[in-house]
Amino acid sequence: MRKAVSVETYIEKIKPVIRRTKFSQLKVDDLAKYMDISKVTLYKYFASKDDIIEQVVDYYIDYSKKADATANDDSVSFLERFQITFLQSLMCAVYISDLFLQDLKEFYPHHFENLSVALHNRNKNLQAFFESGMEQQIFNRLNAVLFMVQDDAVLRRFIEPSFSIQYDITLKQAIMDYYHMKQYQLLKPEYLKMIDYSNMEGKIVHILQTIS
Repeated sequence: MRKAVSVETYIEKIKPVIRRTKFSQLKVDDLAKYMDISKVTLYKYFASKDDIIEQVVDYYIDYSKKADATANDDSVSFLERFQITFLQSLMCAVYISDLFLQDLKEFYPHHFENLSVALHNRNKNLQAFFESGMEQQIFNRLNAVLFMVQDDAVLRRFIEPSFSIQYDITLKQAIMDYYHMKQYQLLKPEYLKMIDYSNMEGKIVHILQTIS
């Protein structure tokens, strides 16, 4: 028996497209093509074009809430949470692109507002996580807000196609090197020796493959 396809499957297919193409300029025929389905099938899953953008934004809001839960999960070590939150920041920079946010703000202000609130809450939870790690003497004392802003600014710059050309470095290498820099910035020496980053490269590559 053929397995039913979920709405999320089609959202996953459209995510790489709308990070680099304005959703407002896409027609339903375009969306169906990118989802690899007919327009008739598309309307079985989505009521309208507006419904698609609403589902995409809801997906990102849910992702942000899951990221909040990770940052607040004391059953996971600070070292593991640092790695997970770094990957989540990379995901946000990759998919919630500046172009996507600008398009949302102009044409779908209600969705822009909802997503902005979710991202603001994530930043607050991240700040609390970093400050908690500092209080427990696991993280070096630094400005948690600037530490987060650095991630957003740097990762978004890396993802711009011109960056790799200008500095003659692959996107994967830039992100891996930046991740190691973040470790040295954040972790006290005794914890720096304890962190296991053997799986980080594979996880970063997996994220980058979804947009290649």
